[in-house]
Amino acid sequence: MSLVDITAVMQRAGIRRLCVIAGEADWALQQAVEWRAALPGDWLTLSDSDDFPQRVAPAALRTLLGREFQHAIFDARSGFHAEALAALAGTLRAGSWLLLLTPPWQEWATQPDCDSLRWADVAEPIATPHFIHHLQRLIEQDPQVMLQHQHQPARAPALLHQHQPVRAAALLHQHQPVRAAALLHQHRPARAPALLHQHQPVHASALLDLPDWQCQAPQQQARILQQLLAMPSGVAVITAARGRGKSALAGMLAQQNQHCLVTAPAKVSTDVLAAFAGEHFHFMAPDAILASNPQLSAQWLIVDEAAAIPSPLLQQLIQRFPRVLMITTVQGYEGTGRGFMLRFCATLPQVQHFQLDEPLRWSAHDPLEQWLSQALLFEDAAESEFNGEMSVFPAKPEQGALEAGYRLLASAHYRTSPIDLRRMLDAPGMRFWLAGTPENIVGALWLVEEGGLDKPLADAVWAGLRRPRGNLVAQSLAAHAGFAEAATLRSQRISRIAVLAAQRQRGIGSALVAMAHQQAEGCDFLSVSFGYTEMLWLFWQRCGFTLVRIGSQREASSGCYAAMAIRGLTPAGERLQQQAAQRFARDAVWLRDIIDLPFETTEHPQTLNDDDWPLLAGFAWAQRPYEASYAALQRLVRASPQPILEAILVQKQPLSAATQQAGLSGRKALIQRLRQETAEALIQCDTRQAEQWRLQLASLQ
Repeated sequence: MSLVDITAVMQRAGIRRLCVIAGEADWALQQAVEWRAALPGDWLTLSDSDDFPQRVAPAALRTLLGREFQHAIFDARSGFHAEALAALAGTLRAGSWLLLLTPPWQEWATQPDCDSLRWADVAEPIATPHFIHHLQRLIEQDPQVMLQHQHQPARAPALLHQHQPVRAAALLHQHQPVRAAALLHQHRPARAPALLHQHQPVHASALLDLPDWQCQAPQQQARILQQLLAMPSGVAVITAARGRGKSALAGMLAQQNQHCLVTAPAKVSTDVLAAFAGEHFHFMAPDAILASNPQLSAQWLIVDEAAAIPSPLLQQLIQRFPRVLMITTVQGYEGTGRGFMLRFCATLPQVQHFQLDEPLRWSAHDPLEQWLSQALLFEDAAESEFNGEMSVFPAKPEQGALEAGYRLLASAHYRTSPIDLRRMLDAPGMRFWLAGTPENIVGALWLVEEGGLDKPLADAVWAGLRRPRGNLVAQSLAAHAGFAEAATLRSQRISRIAVLAAQRQRGIGSALVAMAHQQAEGCDFLSVSFGYTEMLWLFWQRCGFTLVRIGSQREASSGCYAAMAIRGLTPAGERLQQQAAQRFARDAVWLRDIIDLPFETTEHPQTLNDDDWPLLAGFAWAQRPYEASYAALQRLVRASPQPILEAILVQKQPLSAATQQAGLSGRKALIQRLRQETAEALIQCDTRQAEQWRLQLASLQ
């Protein structure tokens, strides 16, 4: 059979396939060119290379949401952007090939991966052997994947006649046998391995007898549509993996109801929805809706890719309309869908949940989707009984148990995406503890090594002049809480922790934290950053942690304030814990102005003291943030009043009003004026000490 015939069979069967082309860059490019010449289609190409003039950069993957293409090329010769691969696969219709271009097979795992610069906190690209070996194992084990090695015979999927060699020179021509020049090894026949039965040929006639694909998704869509049309009021949520027809169903609702308003993070992602809505498609951006007349006449608000919209914004949108349909992806590269279900939907008083599980653009037995789900571990951890003796043990990337731990973390956390899988497998400084047994994982904890910065760099971070990548809590405690030593000490941050739902309230999470504490050799303190809720904070408090910082902005993905807590392990770490807790407790009375949480405040002296001076000097003569200086500025303005500082901090004028009243051009100009007033106030309080701080900070810049 020719490639055209094979593709036609795939079209009728409703399936898509992966073809891996592994070899030198120029050779792999030539194979892609020949494929494009042989098969008509869109051939959407994701690449950062100038080899492909008509390409989309992997970083622009969000522009692919809601769109459909026939055939695609994913260029992984210099780096593997896992989220972009998942997004690209989700755009392909039945009968499509996805070509994956890679370096030579034996060199791939040792070649520096440019994508590592995004997630490994490294200055130069690093090799990613654990992830690449994981991919190679799945590629070699999956008989549905076509594999082309340079200088080796091509491995075809279960489509070619076992006893007819694929000969050189005519591979990609319709009505001619597939030959090795295009599928890889010139001068040697390409062998089709036994993919269905070890010793039985796969005949073309058998392929032609494959049953045509019968898509069941329309019937599932129709049932849900009728329920939506009958809904008197309230909120409905449709969740599904990619390609299940969520956007199409929402478009049908708009077409039939005709009084729908559509919103989404980006209009480009609503192409499919718009096609089904036809002339009744009416789009407004989320912020435009909130800025408009509250009495919009639409009977429905349809929110496409709802999980990508910040929760506080989504909450406001819902309150504007009698009926709301939110659609979102809970499996895929975005890493927000699960949290949308876990957190946001749980806060709604009456919500109807619907799920689409039948693929719309391909068969339920699609080889590409099945391979990708295994490669990026999209399937959640399965709930299971555990009655044996549980232990807590370390795990390493080359161990299969770590994959189970990743699935567990992904099912429990709202921001998990393929970038976390890449970081877990190959980024430096990662540690893992699992609970249960290697065959039955019920709990997982992920630690990231932080700190160890030299003092000049730590001081520059404290002053707001430098912010190197990584070291989330260590740098934040320096840059925001004001403790430069937090960045010089060595610490381990608990990045993620999860326990299977059926196994919770058994002390498993606490046991994981206790083991991390016990085994943290050479570490001054443990830290954790989490979306603040009373329940989560109580857990960390029981584990011996002290709250040392809460951010002033809600996180877009969770709607919660980012909180940080630490537990000292050495005298230096314990001293930092005590000092940071004391500063936070003293500042809490003022932080209530900018953080909407019910702080428990205690009486602390609020007169200007030596602890305030470094923070205020860093704001006046360096680049320490306004919000991080807020409590100290409140104490300063009462000791040495300044006009704009007093208007904002004492009279509580909004920043926008103070900016306008002072005749300034915007927030940046306002902050600069506040720095000047702070400097003047410090000079008035103590001229000699102010000059010492000014000179000291000037030496850092």
